[in-house]
Amino acid sequence: MARTIRMPLTDQQKKTLFYIINHIDNKGFPPTIPEIQEKLGFRNPGYVHKILLYLEKKGYIIRKKGEHRSIRLTELSEDFSYPQQLPLIEDKML
Repeated sequence: MARTIRMPLTDQQKKTLFYIINHIDNKGFPPTIPEIQEKLGFRNPGYVHKILLYLEKKGYIIRKKGEHRSIRLTELSEDFSYPQQLPLIEDKML
């Protein structure tokens, strides 16, 4: 019997994953690195890349290198529930 061990997400990873899921649900396509950076208030796009790398290693997303809007959710992301103690991110574009 195979067991899946889920690696815990940091608060920043949770916020980023929630934003990605929300963006895809509302707009039908994933956000770009600059969109994530702006919406979550990160100063450096490299930090967004680092968060996405960890989300990918932990099995929540898949990305294709060199593609714009390449973030894809995995089945693990479908089980993700956003914790109530973290502030929700409202999209002003909706």
